[in-house]
Amino acid sequence: MSYHGSKGVAIALLAVFSMWGCGTSAPSSTAIQLGGGMTGADAAVNNGSEDTTVSTAEDTQSGGASSDSSGSVADAGSSGQDGSSASDAGGQASNDAGAADAAGPDPKDTQGSGNTDAGASQGDASAAADSGASGGQDAGGGKDAGGAKPDAGQGGGGCVDLDKDGYGNGCVNGGDCDDNNPNFALICPDCAKANHPGCPCKGTAANCYTGDPQWIGKGICQAGVQLCQNGYWGTCNGEVLPTPEACDGKDNNCNALVDEGVLSSCGTCDMSCTQQKMGPDFGNPFSLDKTNANGVGLDANGYLKLDLKTANANLNHIWIAGTGEKTISKVNTKTGKEEGRYRSCSSPSRTSVDLNGDVWVGCRSGGEVMKIEVDETKCKDKNGNGKIDTSTDTNGDGKISTSEMLPYKQDECVRFVVKPNGSESVIRAVGVDKDNHAWVVGWGTKNLWRLEPANGAVVDTINIGCNPYGLVIDQKGVIWIAGRGCSELVRADPKTKAVSKHGNGGKGSPYGINVDMFGRLWIANTNNWSSRFDPVTNKWSPVSHNQRSRGIATSNDGYIYVALDQTSSVAKINAVTLVTEAHISLGSGRYPVGIAVDYDGYVWAVNQSKASASKVDPKTNSVVGEYPVGNSPYTYSDMTGYTLNNYTAPKGKYTHVFGFGGWSGTVAENKTKTLWESLDAEITVPPKGFVKLRYRAGDNLKDLDKLPWSAELGPFPPTKFPVDLTKAAKKVEGRFLQVEYFLQAGSNKLSPLIKSVTAKGKQVPAI
Repeated sequence: MSYHGSKGVAIALLAVFSMWGCGTSAPSSTAIQLGGGMTGADAAVNNGSEDTTVSTAEDTQSGGASSDSSGSVADAGSSGQDGSSASDAGGQASNDAGAADAAGPDPKDTQGSGNTDAGASQGDASAAADSGASGGQDAGGGKDAGGAKPDAGQGGGGCVDLDKDGYGNGCVNGGDCDDNNPNFALICPDCAKANHPGCPCKGTAANCYTGDPQWIGKGICQAGVQLCQNGYWGTCNGEVLPTPEACDGKDNNCNALVDEGVLSSCGTCDMSCTQQKMGPDFGNPFSLDKTNANGVGLDANGYLKLDLKTANANLNHIWIAGTGEKTISKVNTKTGKEEGRYRSCSSPSRTSVDLNGDVWVGCRSGGEVMKIEVDETKCKDKNGNGKIDTSTDTNGDGKISTSEMLPYKQDECVRFVVKPNGSESVIRAVGVDKDNHAWVVGWGTKNLWRLEPANGAVVDTINIGCNPYGLVIDQKGVIWIAGRGCSELVRADPKTKAVSKHGNGGKGSPYGINVDMFGRLWIANTNNWSSRFDPVTNKWSPVSHNQRSRGIATSNDGYIYVALDQTSSVAKINAVTLVTEAHISLGSGRYPVGIAVDYDGYVWAVNQSKASASKVDPKTNSVVGEYPVGNSPYTYSDMTGYTLNNYTAPKGKYTHVFGFGGWSGTVAENKTKTLWESLDAEITVPPKGFVKLRYRAGDNLKDLDKLPWSAELGPFPPTKFPVDLTKAAKKVEGRFLQVEYFLQAGSNKLSPLIKSVTAKGKQVPAI
């Protein structure tokens, strides 16, 4: 049997069998050839050495005579089959499966037997006479016992190489797997299946590819061209095989993906660039809780939208002016507990909550306006003693005593006290617009002032030409004033500064005022009437009480609630039919003046004669609680912020911290920080709606709340994303970036949607 390796040689093992006493025939020899895996050089190493054992010194590719005891076998030549030799003195012919003997037997060997090669392409035509002598040495060796000549396969004339490539039967380099093709010798490909280089060909050229054909046409991979030259295929030229993916905008590994696994989180080759995207479409859904969402929820797709059911604790307070003692009480609407009481300017009466839950207070004596912050953590340590000095319920009894209050202007949660105009001594109306600015009106000057939220500075003035008593702002930003001095409803448009008067429906001077979800105005007066005014049709619709009406509140439950002071009750009016469906008694002697709705839908009445506030359940039309406040409470306006957040500026807030949870960069987190470059968001905004944002950056997550915010950016639209932070007055730098997104409802209370938010920056060494 024959086994071929790369340029290997066959090792001939001679099995000599002695047949003494077995008839007259002489012993025969059988040649077994095994693939030795040797090169031609290996096979020639031991030429000329003594042939005492089977070794590489033996002639493994030729048919040189080997020592044998008797008989000879004639070499069959190119037929590959041994025949019987007439000159064989007694030997017997045998078939040889190995390579051909290129030289034939030694003519001087008169007794040996010739061993032929059946697999040879060329060989001796006949065997020399064998007289029966046995040679002890290899024919290729230097000393043959029978006087053999050197083996022709070791450089003699027995090498048969038809294609002249140095390989063939009896050749030193070894046999040839295809001696008709000079391009192959040791290993021959299947030329019938593929156009291997070196295979025979017809024609001139063909497409070729040595890789997986599925790669062709994907990414950089492309087929090449083979030329048919001199009857043989050449190499495949111009083909492009896959390479490891590189960051070059190409599909280098031919898998139909570009730059996968080699880009930064920004999608660029700059690995210092870092980017974080939040949103359900990116596998990072928004997660809302009381710490990061206020008036914001998720729609069916997981996008951010307005939802006042998620209003946080900052909006769960009612602020009641204790006019008799010059204080403002902060009462938790969920628990009924008074959490703080603050000394105020003289004769406070109007309280209006802003979008953050802070409260603006207007005073009827001295013409001052003050602002109180609801969240103690955001109050400033003005005296530098390392803590916030403010009023708190230290003994936990649910009401504030004198010892639990601080002197006027010493409470550090009172942000400021300002006087909009030196000549004005009475502030009679206070409200907040959708941009979180306060509007106040002076009784004497009849001026409407817009105050900046950070410091109370006057930024706009409109003279309304009428003494005011209260005001409300609709969703379009138009300010409506209860003009008690002129007995008319007054309209003021801040955009055009236009002022107009719209009568009173013939039912007396306006007193309390509010707006409902449809933009209609509701007016209460002291002449036993309440009235509804539709600004679209300019139509008045009165409702009779037969008792004096004071404050008035609107609600999403479809009812209007009116404080009736003389009967210590609350009227419940159907906003559509104008039918009074209930009179809810507060108990005798309460004398309610102001009224408001909280975020759980409860109605609150401010009892001037009882120094208390009553909590009413409108579903059962009953009082569920009454809680102490400052003396002689006298409060109108939006004291819970319900009107502002539902009708004036349906608005919510979502806060996100970028950088929390790590980034995709390669530098250890504690050795880098981020130079923030841009903010982006994917939003859908209804007509008249918008999104705003503000930000702050720092290295310590716990200290972010102590850092100042940037100015508000937007509204978006018309401002467009992304926001270029590199144009900020100073570098926006830090390991964390906190961003607040404000959602403002549009026409018909439709909510904007925030589908995703993104922050992008560059990692820089932390110094």
